[in-house]
Amino acid sequence: MIDAVASSTGTSKSATGEAVDALIGTITTALVKGDTIQLIGFGSFGVGARAVGDRPAGMHRDDRSSENEPR
Repeated sequence: MIDAVASSTGTSKSATGEAVDALIGTITTALVKGDTIQLIGFGSFGVGARAVGDRPAGMHRDDRSSENEPR
């Protein structure tokens, strides 16, 4: 991905790598705080409480009700 972005923008791979790392870090921080991220033309992402319920036969019941999951 870094090579493709660097090539299309005409910037160095190291500068592009820093920008991509900063973007991913910013998105991760926002999601950890519970914010929603909206990328116009791509989608919205957020976190929500994991649903707790019965599992299909053969699977163990999972008690992770307090965890969040990406959406």
